[in-house]
Amino acid sequence: MFKKTNRKLEEEKLMAVQPFCAITENLETKEKEYYLSLMMKSKYDGEGIKKFGRPLINCVIVLDISGSMSMSFTGEWKTNENISSKLEVAKRTIIGLTEHLKEDDYLGIVIFDDDAEVLIPFQKFGEIDTEKFKKAMNKLDTRGGTNLEEGFIEGSRMIENHLKKFKGDEMKEYENRILYLTDAHPTTGETRSDGLFSLTKKSAEKKIYTTFIGIGVDFNTELIDIITKTKGAIYYSVNSSSEFKRRMDTEFDYIMTPICFDIEVKVEGAKIQSIYGSPDSETKKDTTVAEISTAMPSDVNENGEAQGAVLLLKMDKSVADGIPLNIVVTYKDKYGNDFKEVNNVIFPELNQNQNEFFEDKSIRKAILLIRLVDLVKKFHKVNDKEKGQKFLEYLKTEISIINDEKLNREIDLLNDLLKD
Repeated sequence: MFKKTNRKLEEEKLMAVQPFCAITENLETKEKEYYLSLMMKSKYDGEGIKKFGRPLINCVIVLDISGSMSMSFTGEWKTNENISSKLEVAKRTIIGLTEHLKEDDYLGIVIFDDDAEVLIPFQKFGEIDTEKFKKAMNKLDTRGGTNLEEGFIEGSRMIENHLKKFKGDEMKEYENRILYLTDAHPTTGETRSDGLFSLTKKSAEKKIYTTFIGIGVDFNTELIDIITKTKGAIYYSVNSSSEFKRRMDTEFDYIMTPICFDIEVKVEGAKIQSIYGSPDSETKKDTTVAEISTAMPSDVNENGEAQGAVLLLKMDKSVADGIPLNIVVTYKDKYGNDFKEVNNVIFPELNQNQNEFFEDKSIRKAILLIRLVDLVKKFHKVNDKEKGQKFLEYLKTEISIINDEKLNREIDLLNDLLKD
C-alpha cells in the first residue's frame, strides 16, 4: 500500500501548489531516482476565470507598425493578396479581441515606428465608436524604423494621466496593463536606465504592468530572465497567425490578469539534488527552490489540463525512508496581503513487484523531457548513436503511456539528430 497524502486542491484558493511524487530507474545505472513536481494552480485557471470573473482593466495596446511588420510570419515580404503581413494579422486580432472587453474597461491604442502616436485616445470601452475604431485600425500601414522606447513611454503616460483623474479607491479594482506588440528583437541594451525594460520596471512600481508579445520572434534567455523578474511582466512569442489569434483571443483574460506576486517556494525535510523549471535554479540555496515575481492564470489544453508553471525537483534518496517533506509557499495578492500555503508529502514505498511509481502523468512527462534535454546536450559532445537509438525506443514507449500527441515532435527531433 502507498502512503497517501491529502492533496485535494481547494477551489477557492488564489494560488496553491499541487505536488506529485515519482520513483524511477536511471536509464543507464538502473539506480532509483526520486522526483517531486510542484504544479502551480489557481482558482482562476481554466473555467475559473469565467466563474470568478476577471477584474476590470485599464489597457493600452502599443503596436509596432515599423517597416518589418510588412513581412509575413514565414519571413516573406508581402507580394500578393494571398499573403497576410504581420501587421494585417495584428490589426484583425486587435479588432477581434474587443469582443472580450467589458463596457467599463478602458482602452487606448498607441502605434510606433521611429516615433509614437496615439491612434485611439484612452477612454471607456463602452463609449468607443466601434465603426470608427475598426476604420482607424484598418487604415494602418507600415512605415519607418523601430523605436521601442517611444511607444512604451506614450502608453505608460496614457495610463498614468488617466489614473490621476481619480481619487481614493475608484480605480482599486482595475488592473493596469500595457499590451506591447512588436516583431523587433530587443537586446540586452534595452536594460539601460532609459531603455525599454528599465521603463517597464519603473511602470511596475506604479502598478502598471506589461505583457510583451514577440510577433514572429523569440526572446533570448537573458531577456526572458529580465522580463520574468520584473513584477507583473510576462512575455509570449507567437510564430503563426493562428498562435497570435489564440493568445489575443482565447487566452486574452489569462494574459491580462495577474493572480499574485512575490511568490517563494520552499521544500523542507530532505536535500534537493537538482531543480528544473526555475530560471535561477543554480543560484538557489538552502530550502528555497523558486522565487517568482508574478503568477498568471492558465488556460487548459485539449485534455482539460491546466497549463500552469511546473517545477521539477530531483530529491536525495533519503526520501525513500519515509521522511515527510513540507512544501511551503508564500505570496502576496494585488493589495499586498500576505498568504501562506503548506503541503505535506511522503514518498511511497515500492513493493517487490514494482520498479517505478508515477503519481500522475504530468510528472512522468516532466521527467521524460528533462532526460531528453540532457541527452541532446550530451549528444552534441559525444555522438553516441547507439545510446540515442535506445533513448528513442524509451521515448516512444513513454509517449504511448503519457498519451500526449504533441510529444510526437520530440520523436522527429531525435530522428533528425540521429540522421546527422
